[in-house]
Amino acid sequence: MSTIPITSNNISVPYTIIGGKKRPENPDKYPSLTLLILNRGGRFHRENLLKEIKEPADTEIIYLEDSALSYDIEPLSRKYPDIRFLLLHNEITAGEKINLGAVESNSPSFLVLWSDMSLKAPRFSPSFLEHARINSLLCTVPVLKNTRLESVPCIMIPGYMKKKIKVVPWEPRKNEEHSLYPFDYCGIYDKEKFCRIGGYDPYLKNPYWQKMDFGFRSHLWGEKIQLNTAFHIEYTVETPSEDATPDNSYKLFYLKNIFIKYSGQMAFLPFTRLFLYCLNSDTDFINSSREFFAIRKWVVKNRFKFKMDARTLIQNWEVKE
Repeated sequence: MSTIPITSNNISVPYTIIGGKKRPENPDKYPSLTLLILNRGGRFHRENLLKEIKEPADTEIIYLEDSALSYDIEPLSRKYPDIRFLLLHNEITAGEKINLGAVESNSPSFLVLWSDMSLKAPRFSPSFLEHARINSLLCTVPVLKNTRLESVPCIMIPGYMKKKIKVVPWEPRKNEEHSLYPFDYCGIYDKEKFCRIGGYDPYLKNPYWQKMDFGFRSHLWGEKIQLNTAFHIEYTVETPSEDATPDNSYKLFYLKNIFIKYSGQMAFLPFTRLFLYCLNSDTDFINSSREFFAIRKWVVKNRFKFKMDARTLIQNWEVKE
């Protein structure tokens, strides 16, 4: 069993590793890409995807499995000896799984996909991955297709509607379109950049607000998330919906991203925001104040990483026509 600190916090996630290749001693021998597979839909989809994937050269595969489905992993690891299975001992968010997979990865880039997706004959040439590095991308997002092979509106565009922040999903149309965040977490991430911004925040339990937090933080810190129209992934089931219900995760997202001000040199969370936050919080004043000052401390620590505030980001967002 291994226990590692999650990328974005000092939270540890216990897990067991079964199977897989040994880590090369020479860093020059590390694979160029890791396929990081998250389980969804039980054993049926898992087996279908593993049958479909034939490990390309210079690629490793990591499969993250919940403990409830771990009873048949031993025979599965013998059937697929090159795949490294990570058995999670506790239930965690998808973002935490990605954090964990990023740390376990031996590659400079990793592709996140789900077991209910189809990645037929993946071809990620060195030039394809080099394009993302040359353009300094944090994440390259794919064109996602539903079961009818129609494009899924997976490009997330931020804007204002009635003075409130609204994110609108668009169908992918132009290469190198910017997206606020990777839809369904799916995309090819640059490992160094991902770890540098702290990965996904495990304290945001709602997947929608966890992705929103990741997307805003990425852009506010100067990173880029772009579409590559040569990169396609298909769903084998209906496209999952997103729950944007305001909850505790929404509250923390707003505090960490929307309340932030930028002076031109550094970011800060104004003390005057405390009363507005407490007034709209669903907890009492003492607990709301604790949350506020904890985030304010986080902002102070990371103040020079910010390159803009949310208002500037949205006002300057470019949409390719």
